[in-house]
Amino acid sequence: MRKRTYARVDNAARAAWKKKVALAAAVPLALYLLASFLFGDMGLVKYFRMKHQQQALAQEIAELKSDNVRLLREVHALRNDGSYIEKLARDNLGLARPGEIIYYYGDASAK
Repeated sequence: MRKRTYARVDNAARAAWKKKVALAAAVPLALYLLASFLFGDMGLVKYFRMKHQQQALAQEIAELKSDNVRLLREVHALRNDGSYIEKLARDNLGLARPGEIIYYYGDASAK
């Protein structure tokens, strides 16, 4: 009869136990890394928030640039265009030339 070698059985049992321990250690580590990737300081959620904020700021910059161009045109017209100044004086201040009659029908925006 042949002798049994228990060393091989023990090695197989140890290998299976090592795999279980490695798996038990790897699963929480993987979950931690996944949570850190999604919700960490530089995670995916923060990336999308920052991307949205960047788009909003880019839109605000574009609006401010167009407003700046409009204001520059208005400044140029105030410095060089007499008819624009006259139009503003008539509309905003209610001024008129000598001899003109102004008819007032009430505030149009009050309706």
